[in-house]
Amino acid sequence: METPHAERPRNDANHVGTPEDWARCFPFPDAILNAQRLADDCQFDLLPERLSSPTPVLPEGKSAQDVLEDRAWNAVGEKYPPEQHPAVRERLRSELATVAQLEMAGFFLTACEVTDYCRSHGIVAAGRGSAAGSVLCYLLGITLSDPIKHNLLFERFLHTGRTSMPDVDIDIASSRRDQVLSWVEQRWGKGGTGEAMVANRINYRLKSAIQDLGRALGLPPELRDRLSRSLGRDYGFLRPHRAREATPVFSEVLGEAPVKAELLKLLGLMEPGFCRHHAPHSGGVVLSSQPLTQYSPLSRSSGGIRMLAFDKDEVESLGLIKLDLLGLRMLAALERAREEALRLTGQWVDYGHLPDDPAVWRRIGDGDTMGLFQVESPAQTQMSARLNVSNMVGLAHQIALVRPGPIQSGTVHPYVRRSRGEEAVPRLGEPLDSILAPTYGTLMFQEQILRIAVHYAGYSWPEADRFRSRLSKVEDEAQLVVLREDFQIGALFTHDASFAASQPIFELCAAFRGYGFAESHAHAFAQHSYASAWMRQHHPAAYLAGLLTEHPGMWPISTLGHEAKRWGVGLRPVCLNRSTVAYRAESLNTVRLPLTALEGLSDDAARLIVQERLTGGRFQSLQDAYDRLPLPRDIWDTLVAAGALDSLGVDRRAAAFQLQTMQHARPPGRSALLAPEVAPPELAKLSSDELLHLDLATTGLSASGRHPLDAHRARLRDVGCVPLGGLRHAQSAWTAGLVAARQRPPTAAGFAFYVLEDGFHRVQAIISPDLWEANRQLLRDAAILIVQGVAAVNGRSVTLRVERLAGLPVASWASAAD
Repeated sequence: METPHAERPRNDANHVGTPEDWARCFPFPDAILNAQRLADDCQFDLLPERLSSPTPVLPEGKSAQDVLEDRAWNAVGEKYPPEQHPAVRERLRSELATVAQLEMAGFFLTACEVTDYCRSHGIVAAGRGSAAGSVLCYLLGITLSDPIKHNLLFERFLHTGRTSMPDVDIDIASSRRDQVLSWVEQRWGKGGTGEAMVANRINYRLKSAIQDLGRALGLPPELRDRLSRSLGRDYGFLRPHRAREATPVFSEVLGEAPVKAELLKLLGLMEPGFCRHHAPHSGGVVLSSQPLTQYSPLSRSSGGIRMLAFDKDEVESLGLIKLDLLGLRMLAALERAREEALRLTGQWVDYGHLPDDPAVWRRIGDGDTMGLFQVESPAQTQMSARLNVSNMVGLAHQIALVRPGPIQSGTVHPYVRRSRGEEAVPRLGEPLDSILAPTYGTLMFQEQILRIAVHYAGYSWPEADRFRSRLSKVEDEAQLVVLREDFQIGALFTHDASFAASQPIFELCAAFRGYGFAESHAHAFAQHSYASAWMRQHHPAAYLAGLLTEHPGMWPISTLGHEAKRWGVGLRPVCLNRSTVAYRAESLNTVRLPLTALEGLSDDAARLIVQERLTGGRFQSLQDAYDRLPLPRDIWDTLVAAGALDSLGVDRRAAAFQLQTMQHARPPGRSALLAPEVAPPELAKLSSDELLHLDLATTGLSASGRHPLDAHRARLRDVGCVPLGGLRHAQSAWTAGLVAARQRPPTAAGFAFYVLEDGFHRVQAIISPDLWEANRQLLRDAAILIVQGVAAVNGRSVTLRVERLAGLPVASWASAAD
């Protein structure tokens, strides 16, 4: 606020005038009086009750519906065996009729073009969401999950009464999503501006508000950053107007400085939901046959992406069609893993037609899920061990089960007990028994609410869709009463069910108000989950290379590196002559760390090294590398410290000495006419602890397989700590581990869940709200925790209900001297 700026107004004339102010500026008062009459005469239908589909490229003399039907009918024989053709044809005929009535053939052909482009360019892509319930989408190659096999509901995706846009999400390998978006803009946006991204309104949270407001108040950057970090998981999610709830953190960082009171006062004045800026939506691309400038101004984001001024809900109200082209890191990992496997074995893996492998299911059922899509969290690991799934339906159910909707509606425990045969499935009468039979009498999916509304309460499909949508958003008890009465009246007329009989059914639906999956969505995700498990089983090194490069999951690289030992895969250190820009499988059981694993070494610097190696040959010595690579001094220091030059025949201490000598003589990347080599003096060998310290400092993990806890094991034994791998069921013990993950979800009633790791052994530590409050700063900052509690062991899933805790400081991670 105190810094002059050339564009800042220096007087009081920069303001928005009132209508009266502007009226005085016009010389013709009648113009103001006629404004309303003009507005009335210029009315038009801003929110049409129709959908605006993009126009596809069509053969001459053929309509979009003709082309769509030809392609779909031709695919029936490719996708289904003859005995299934009658059922498939009946379902397809019905879906095509709905598409024709809504005039949406162009939309489906447009989605086809996107997936066809991905397939022809080797980009892993697959549709998910409610579109996976459409046999038409399956036949067109938009989705990979067979809706006939899994009895998925088309009406959740599209029905004749629908005037809002259908939900088509296409997951694309994140590393190549920009390529797809660039092609989409060229295909639909060129000239006619018929393509743009939906806007996403970025609202303030407490951390971003502190950064912006603190900058305006002149708060130093390091103080702003410290304050933001200190908010942690307790307060970081708050809206700015609730800042006073975080007063303890402000006092901890700012003390009683006057800026604390000023900052809290100004944060409290910020409007809830205030929009900081617009940004492109994570995947929503609007495609239209009409120029989008008829609906909205278009702008370019800072990343060069063309963007509407409307968010996704406003786009839906306008009747515009949105395709969600979402970047999925797991698909990028699978794409890279497939390429690595092809290079090593010559085998091309078709993710759409993977064989069913009992060994893959056995590992999932044992809770061995680290690194797998959607089932690697501690909660999912426990669920894997309890459910022991052995097919795609069970896997889809497991993925959908650990979600807020099923958790809040009390679905989880009844489902688990009934699936294990520990509890009988209750009888509710038809049609409820048939609707809930696949999920053991529990409500797990959005489609089940639709089926209950239609078949039990007598709603039409459009009415059922509106009922589901309103039920998921209702916050006022009066609104809930209206929905319940309508539902009960419908059940009375349809099944002669009394209000007393239908009320528990409505309550079952109403309890499912948190976020829950569509069944079609769960099956689409199960495909990716199985693909990740299959690649881990059959191509572990290739899969690990893809996993570490794209890093799609929740676990840090170091944890995945230790887990790799269990898979039989070893890591190789960074090497100037062998490492590339990405993790690379050097053999069927080894993976080489990339140059980009080094702290501070950018992709551009790594590419420079690889390009020089390709054009000029392998580096023969440290001097040869120094003469050919114009890298900054700090990167050279990192390469030496990480042991990346060990393959040149010089250890780290000798390399550091020689490097310092050359840096005094000439800049890197320039050969010297006379460059006598200076032999290093006798230098002591680095100890194993020192090597581990350098590895962790430069790459965050050690290819040697050593763990940060190795430096502390004797001291931990001295205080009575049992290793994580030695915990037994119902045992009360002290133990210790590196903090690999921290979670404190809002739905957990104040409980926190920390994952402690020691090599490939992991434990989920459950921390009560009281223990959290008493040790908040320690839990926020500790890198290694020492905890005491009672263990519960179920296969590979181990939990520890913590009763007491302590911590080791960050500085002691890798140094035995600390």
